[in-house]
Amino acid sequence: MASLTLTCLTAAACGTTNPPTGHSESSSSPAEHSTAAPDFKVAYAAGYKAGKDIYDAGGKGAAVREVVGGGCAHRALEADDAGDMDRGAWVQGCHDGVSNNPKRPPAHAVSRREANGRLLADFKAWARDGGEANAARHVTKVSTVDLVDPDYDVELRTDSNKAGAEALAAAFADWWDGDDGDGVARNLIVLDAHDQRLAVKRL
Repeated sequence: MASLTLTCLTAAACGTTNPPTGHSESSSSPAEHSTAAPDFKVAYAAGYKAGKDIYDAGGKGAAVREVVGGGCAHRALEADDAGDMDRGAWVQGCHDGVSNNPKRPPAHAVSRREANGRLLADFKAWARDGGEANAARHVTKVSTVDLVDPDYDVELRTDSNKAGAEALAAAFADWWDGDDGDGVARNLIVLDAHDQRLAVKRL
């Protein structure tokens, strides 16, 4: 009987060993993977730092140039990868930083991109009458990108090469001629089919 009892205790103890080889737990939980800041917050923080650096160097007068004059909107295109994450959030951060305001990160994405078929049709009609039909022929899409009210950018998608894109940007800027509509157009960006920038021009 004593021998039987010892065998049972040994078997019970064996049941408490680690799981079989090949079973492992993840080194990080789903909650840990979700702690990365969303793109619009990263963009805002980068814009805020850029704006604050400008304020520290130029004082209050810099805010007029960067906010009213569209300086932050232009700088967003020259920023590092954070600017491309959400240009509108970057501009918003730049506005707050250059105005020496406290940080007010957005709660959601700021940039809003919308295809505009009317602009595409109007530009192509103008190009046909103005001798720019060849450049306009390569435009496949025109979109507006809302930044921080009232600023916005205009994006053209083209199947042309870089040289053709630069000629297209020049023609579009001539047609635009300051007619910004309800907002203030800051930049013209020409993109290829893979969203790579081929040309950038101020409007």
